[in-house]
Amino acid sequence: MFYEQSCIFAEFPLDPCDPLRGNVDALTKLKKDPTTRFIVIKDGEALMNATEESRPIYLNAGEASIYLKGEEVFLGRDEDDLAYFALSGDMPEGADGVFIDMRSIARNATAEGGFSPIPSLVARGKMLLDWHNRHRFCANCGAESKLIKGGYVRYCGACETEHFPRVDPVVIMMVIYENKCLLGRSPSFLPGMFSALAGFMEPGETLEEAVRREVYEEAGIRVGEVEYIKSQPWPFPSSLMIGVIAHALNDDIDIGDDELEEAKWFSKKEIQDVLERGGNDDFRVPEKLAIARHLLEYHLMLRWVDDEQD
Repeated sequence: MFYEQSCIFAEFPLDPCDPLRGNVDALTKLKKDPTTRFIVIKDGEALMNATEESRPIYLNAGEASIYLKGEEVFLGRDEDDLAYFALSGDMPEGADGVFIDMRSIARNATAEGGFSPIPSLVARGKMLLDWHNRHRFCANCGAESKLIKGGYVRYCGACETEHFPRVDPVVIMMVIYENKCLLGRSPSFLPGMFSALAGFMEPGETLEEAVRREVYEEAGIRVGEVEYIKSQPWPFPSSLMIGVIAHALNDDIDIGDDELEEAKWFSKKEIQDVLERGGNDDFRVPEKLAIARHLLEYHLMLRWVDDEQD
């Protein structure tokens, strides 16, 4: 079954213009173009409109030079051929706007109904600038590197090594057994919050192997078939959430000592009820900005036999 609902932070709204990234003269010209738009990122937060917090403040080239405090990255062009850059900066005294964190930007977008590409736009700028800030020195020789190709590469002149932005793949699983789904909670969660199991992939693993390892480590459940559903960029700091349905081979839970605080099987009726009433301190599920919520909704779409309704 195809699940088409878009995840927040997905569907980047620009043409990334990869062939343009290596053209230094063209990018320099675009930075001076009066129609080019600049968004500002500070400490992982984006500069947004103070009265419409779901809308970024777009600077022109002249304004950008005043706000700029660090590096700039090229994001791409929109359907009107306007170029966009993200810069690491701050507001000058007396300027309008407010810096908002990525989760709040996503919540503001979902609260308005429908889907907005704005979280994806600002998140890409945040992820790239954050990577540059944390990787200023060459991992090969230790010399200071420089940003090239519009921000998608760092180059070390000392040892001639190129470094590329890091993306950390994470598997996130809706584990199902007959008509039930397995959800877990970590000690850091809100009271009553249960979510899909998830974990970082390890070197040399396939998606399927990572899913089976993580589910067994966290809940003692063996998994057979693994079905890919969808993915979501996750800018905290720069992950790719890979959403799957994992078909369990047993339903005896053993959460071990250090991963989860609790794990439980939930019927489709329990999931449907909590989605309809919104949840409380006894039981709640992730909000709409998380791919775990999408996996839950996909689970409800599947035509499995629900013993409680027979």
